[in-house]
Amino acid sequence: MPVEPSKRSLSTNIIGVATALMVALAAGAVWCVLQLYARVDLIGVSLLVGLVIAMVVRRQGFGRSLVGVLIAAFSTAVACAYASYLLAAAKVASYLGIPMRSALTSIGPDMAGAVAWADMSGFHIGTLILAIVVSGWLVWRKTAPAGNAGTPPRG
Repeated sequence: MPVEPSKRSLSTNIIGVATALMVALAAGAVWCVLQLYARVDLIGVSLLVGLVIAMVVRRQGFGRSLVGVLIAAFSTAVACAYASYLLAAAKVASYLGIPMRSALTSIGPDMAGAVAWADMSGFHIGTLILAIVVSGWLVWRKTAPAGNAGTPPRG
């Protein structure tokens, strides 16, 4: 039986939150690399990122708790924002003919946000919001008992 997040030690909770945030940053970077290599819009990857983050948050012991839902939603938003920032930096680097490392250090958050916002459509925004909501829902939902997975409930 899982231990409630409020009954665990503070260091365990901090490590759980840090793990979720690190996974979010890694997922955002992988999303960016995949999109740069594929050269197509991979906004659907945000749903997969939300799924992965939700699985990590549940494994860290935050399942079925409001804290877990907030951690998953925030981490998914961080992953989406980080991927958008990296993609904006890649676009600026491409336009200016400079290395991406230089673009990352020279553009500020305001320019990166403007470039990322210019690439967003209503569909993109809706998909990102859906990924955040699905991530939180996956943490909140009740899982099937281990022995009865796939069988319909009785009664």
